[in-house]
Amino acid sequence: MTDWRTTERKRELAQIHIAKAQLGLDDETYRDMLWTVGRARSAGDLDHAGRRRVLEHLTARGWKKSRPQQGTDEWAFISTAAEAKRPLLKKILMQCRDLKVSKRYAEAIAKRQCGYGRKLEMMSLGELWVLVGALQRTQDHKGKAQ
Repeated sequence: MTDWRTTERKRELAQIHIAKAQLGLDDETYRDMLWTVGRARSAGDLDHAGRRRVLEHLTARGWKKSRPQQGTDEWAFISTAAEAKRPLLKKILMQCRDLKVSKRYAEAIAKRQCGYGRKLEMMSLGELWVLVGALQRTQDHKGKAQ
């Protein structure tokens, strides 16, 4: 049986990681913030009070907690992504539309290229560039086949 505190902890940790992605924090900045605000180097090491302080800090820095609505556009996250990542994410969106594939396809390609699964929202700039190249090769290959 799952204790309600375990469920709450998981929910708070998920919110911290979502906020990190939406605010575009790199790993070093994120860990420095965790240490300054919560006195931990990992979100998993935070106690309840530390998680609350970190969430309040992230909210003060512009993160808005929102629930995804059923049937929303799978690419809607681009508008809230880090400024530096938006052009690459838009390019990936256009490549996927050209190939008539979903976001999940792009994430599967990224998993194959990088060796581990990660949502597009969580990928680094370097990983996004690798994905753009892989999708470009797929476009080139499909273009030659037609």
